[in-house]
Amino acid sequence: MTAPLLSIEHLGISFGGLKAVSDFCLTLNDGDLQGLIGPNGAGKTTCFNLLTGVYCADTGDMKLAGRRINRLKPFQITAAGMARTFQNIRLFQELTVLDNVKVACHLHTAQNLASAVFRTRKSTRDEDAIHLQSRSILDRLGLLHRADDAATSLPYGDQRRLEIARALATQPRVLLLDEPAAGMNPQEKIELTKLIAFIRQEFRVAVLLIEHDMKLVMSICEKITVLDHGETIACGSADEIQSNPKVIEAYLGEAVEE
Repeated sequence: MTAPLLSIEHLGISFGGLKAVSDFCLTLNDGDLQGLIGPNGAGKTTCFNLLTGVYCADTGDMKLAGRRINRLKPFQITAAGMARTFQNIRLFQELTVLDNVKVACHLHTAQNLASAVFRTRKSTRDEDAIHLQSRSILDRLGLLHRADDAATSLPYGDQRRLEIARALATQPRVLLLDEPAAGMNPQEKIELTKLIAFIRQEFRVAVLLIEHDMKLVMSICEKITVLDHGETIACGSADEIQSNPKVIEAYLGEAVEE
């Protein structure tokens, strides 16, 4: 059998005496589209912060394409093939739409200060390639007509789209989306659902999605993992999760007997 693209085994972290995540396990294969859900404070974003090197795990093991990524810095994990977006949009506000994407493209270039200052032939070739690559990504995500606009001038839904475009510019094999539908209106959520399916197919990435919009999660995710108080309480298909008593209790509370 082929080794999983992303393998997470018994991951855990504590802050003081509080166990934020405990014994978290997850397997992601090429082309997978999975969801990670749970009530507020369940530990979902903490898991993303562990995966991307923002936090260093106390226990457990993480492998990306067979390579152990524990204790790598965030930029090293991104270079290894895992990119993310954030719950609160984090664009380079002073830059144009195009320049936001070009910044991410530089991750895989080997330019140094001297080549940039003296505009060597290789530097010029790299910059031309980055320019074309960035425009291509914006075109595929429907943002090319706004390439020269300030990032902050975009409507909210398009800012989300731009953040995803910037993540894709790092050429990831795994894309982590942290509540991409947060703050969106119903029409924007419909467009986002289509966009996630398109990205998975067009860019050939596996997607792990944190989201509170259950309609979106249940409609596109093939497998869903549920966290509560940092612990995994369920894992399965949308139908299995929706009927799981532990999941219902975590979201709605325990029934009170009369």
